[in-house]
Amino acid sequence: MNRGTRVEIERIAAATLRDAGIADPPLPLERLLQHVDLHRDFYDLANPGFIDRVKHKLRIQGQILVDIIAKVRLQAVLLFDENRICIDQTLPKIKHPWASCHETGHRLLPWHKPFFFGDTAQTLEPVYQADLEAEANYAAGRLLFLGERFTQDARDLAPTVDAVKILAKRYGASMTTTLRRYVEQGPDLPMAMLVSTPPWAEPSEDQPDRSRHFIPSDRFTDLFPQISAESLRKTLDSHTSFKRGGKVADFRFDLVDAVGDRHELRAWSFNNQHYLLTLFVEERRVTAVTFAPPRTFR
Repeated sequence: MNRGTRVEIERIAAATLRDAGIADPPLPLERLLQHVDLHRDFYDLANPGFIDRVKHKLRIQGQILVDIIAKVRLQAVLLFDENRICIDQTLPKIKHPWASCHETGHRLLPWHKPFFFGDTAQTLEPVYQADLEAEANYAAGRLLFLGERFTQDARDLAPTVDAVKILAKRYGASMTTTLRRYVEQGPDLPMAMLVSTPPWAEPSEDQPDRSRHFIPSDRFTDLFPQISAESLRKTLDSHTSFKRGGKVADFRFDLVDAVGDRHELRAWSFNNQHYLLTLFVEERRVTAVTFAPPRTFR
């Protein structure tokens, strides 16, 4: 997504929130949906009757649903011609706001209108990068987290995982969604988030390795361009204690930046019973490479 597209999505989301009179968290979802003339219902989206009714209309990743129906599990659907969002009734409640805002994003972005969208667990993930879905996800983040309001709130809190928990509760969002937003558009610090399979579990079939998602902030990438998801995941696993849910790690470690300076980072990780969600924050520079000009003698 280029800068121009991001700016246009930000403008559309900000205008929508302003015109709906929405300024404070949590997002009043029903008011938003009413403002954009969308109805929301909950269905069994795997029901053959429902699938038969929409399979020739919907596209997933550019493919007509009828061509791939045996391979996917619908979790949300936007029916443009009915002004209706359909959410799968088995989707956990904590994911309803994100799914609803994602489909609203499709509705608000005028260049999406030629398509009817069906979304799966994959396309509804905040980190999914297919072009139209990434745009809908970006719009969803601007709506759910009220544009720049989230950034202001995030910078008022100390940069720890406790801040993410406070913000998730304040904005009525899942920890995964809030953590990504915090790293990308929260405090202006070198930070990163990692979603990974616990060392005691096996990765899912759609996951090539144990690191599922890795999102660095711009400042993290500038400081540590050589650091990979797998290197952080291995460091995390060496500090992780088995636990079925809740905090599994809290530790400090060092990383060397692109010019050879050593930095101390702190990591917090917790198990959401599916994946480990980890926040990395740079706390201080430990050593600095200095340049001593050669002495001259007269």
